[in-house]
Amino acid sequence: MADDYVVGSELEQTISPYMVSVNKFWLPQNNYFLFDPEKVVSLIKDKEIGIAIAEKKFPKTLEVRFPEAEPWLIYCLHESAAEAGHADKCYYVSALGILIDSAPRFSENPLPRIITESGDKKIGDSVLSDDEILFLKTAISEFKRIGITIKEIVIAKDIRFSTKENWYLLIDKDADVKKTFADFKLLLEQKIKDDRTDLIYIDMRFPDKAFYKLR
Repeated sequence: MADDYVVGSELEQTISPYMVSVNKFWLPQNNYFLFDPEKVVSLIKDKEIGIAIAEKKFPKTLEVRFPEAEPWLIYCLHESAAEAGHADKCYYVSALGILIDSAPRFSENPLPRIITESGDKKIGDSVLSDDEILFLKTAISEFKRIGITIKEIVIAKDIRFSTKENWYLLIDKDADVKKTFADFKLLLEQKIKDDRTDLIYIDMRFPDKAFYKLR
């Protein structure tokens, strides 16, 4: 039995081969005492159906559930994945940094897109470290306080936040986020002012220094 988060036929086609198979002792895998729910979870993950919880209920019921998780970011595989045939794959990312579901390639993403150096990933994999998650949550919150919407975040040697105003901010990965954004806010209010619409970038990667460029 499964909740209706996933089309039943797709789920059934994924699980059925395991259910009708036998183990190395030629015993049926669907035997209540031999059946491994974690194998079902792994199969569902490998087929990119979703992140599931599977439980067996005595005497012969399999319950598969797909817990809901709020999408936080969108992650798309790097173009280098084209060789593996996955270049068009995008995923929703949870607040824990885990790929939770497939996402379409939007012409304009409804959530910030995250680009990392984590390589080819799929549902159930993590694309962000705990430190990166905390950094991004704090930074995004600070941007919202100022009234700036982020459309893309690139994590490499540094972190680049691209805004919907068509300029970007560069920050060092080890920066004190609160202090950096306090300085950033002052720079916008006291130096850039009405020139914000002409901004190309602001570079705040260096201690006690800030650089910016206008069109």
